[in-house]
Amino acid sequence: MAQNKKLFERRGMHMNLNHKTMKWGIFEALIILLVCIASPAPALTDRQARVTGYSGIEQNYDKFDFTGMPVKIPSNELERLSNGKIKVGMVINNKNVDSIKNELLALTSPGVYNMVKRGMEMVIADYKPWPVPSAFGEVTKANAGKAVLSPDGNLRTRDGKWWIGGTPFFAVNEKDPQAAVKAWYNQIHVYDGDDFTHDGVSMFFISSSGQRERGLVMSWDRLFLTSREMLPPKPSYDPKLEDVFFKELVYVQSPVDLKGFGNLTYRYNDQNKLDDSFAYIPAMRRVRRLTSGQRFDPFVGCDSSIGDFRTLDVPIARWNWKLIDVQPKLTTLFSCDYITENIGAQRHHPTTVGEKFPRMNWRLWPEVYVIEATPKTKNDCPIYSKKVLWALGGSWKSNLSDAYDRQGKLWKTTQNHFYGYGDGKVLALTAHFETDYYTYDHQSDHASPWYIDLPHRKFNAGFTPERFSTKFLQRYGH
Repeated sequence: MAQNKKLFERRGMHMNLNHKTMKWGIFEALIILLVCIASPAPALTDRQARVTGYSGIEQNYDKFDFTGMPVKIPSNELERLSNGKIKVGMVINNKNVDSIKNELLALTSPGVYNMVKRGMEMVIADYKPWPVPSAFGEVTKANAGKAVLSPDGNLRTRDGKWWIGGTPFFAVNEKDPQAAVKAWYNQIHVYDGDDFTHDGVSMFFISSSGQRERGLVMSWDRLFLTSREMLPPKPSYDPKLEDVFFKELVYVQSPVDLKGFGNLTYRYNDQNKLDDSFAYIPAMRRVRRLTSGQRFDPFVGCDSSIGDFRTLDVPIARWNWKLIDVQPKLTTLFSCDYITENIGAQRHHPTTVGEKFPRMNWRLWPEVYVIEATPKTKNDCPIYSKKVLWALGGSWKSNLSDAYDRQGKLWKTTQNHFYGYGDGKVLALTAHFETDYYTYDHQSDHASPWYIDLPHRKFNAGFTPERFSTKFLQRYGH
């Protein structure tokens, strides 16, 4: 019964339970049984998987907002920027990369160039805009001009409240001394629903030869308590919780020896304040409080950390932000032309050198804010001297970062590969999907891809704050 209860809670279905008595009736038990039956990941047919990440957008233009980005760019724009050397349709690999080294470095990063040299392939595809659902766009427009940065580096409204939703700084002038931090505030306030779950994420440890050394299945859930745009109550969940930006749970579902390990984080709207973070250690059967720097500990020994999520996931005011440039870049929006990640169908995206490198579409984005972020103290991040990040102007998503060790040497490259939005049939229309969250270690030549099962990616599930607690963290561990 305890196992069934975990599944019931895990799927975000909520009932008015008395947690002190935990008495279950026949009706509740029947519901749990239905959840248990429905819980395996659906196996999509090849026909279902042929849905592209932009077909839903193209068929439902009226349900999306394209403000701030071109719907089209000149067909020869990439050739113009690369002196005719890089064209839509070509594949960049270690055989031709040296002939376009300068052009590729200008359009990507040192980390990407080094990965191509070692065997990664880049499929160059045409530009596609990345809009937001119309409901989110309406909130952005309603709140236009209300965002300010307070002297302590926090994002507030002009009347002193915490930010109330939508993109805060839609137009960021690169000459503004605060351009970098404004661009990154836009990035953390991109459309992600008012809550989301990545369930059934398969993470693998890939050796230098490209072979799987081991793997695990985990889940990542997040609930936004403020800056809510889609689900009531909004713009904040509860006046008593308005100091909290989000709560999140990350925990391991398998294998048995790691099952139950989890991390709970509370991020505050006061970005000078340290996260409240807790870990449940199954072997110790106890919850342990974490320091802020431990957010950058390798997640169960892989190349990635929770602090690397979305290329950098930290309290903004505890880092320094410097704008390096604003320029066109090749990015991994709409990285695959079909639904690749599906555990039930045992389908994954294409790779090279075994599974070491993802083989993805790379598309030109006309205006990318290249930002250098450095921790203010070693306590905030003891492992990196800096991270060079991208924020895509208009969409404000971040899909790439190069991280440098304490000696200033290139260490890791993190990429987010975005499949696109659903079509409204196979996948939800107002949810966007990631194919892979991926980290490559240049110094040890191994990688940690996180294959994100698309059918189990959910937006606006209706989570409540109560499930993001140390009590729930312990329950997942048993």
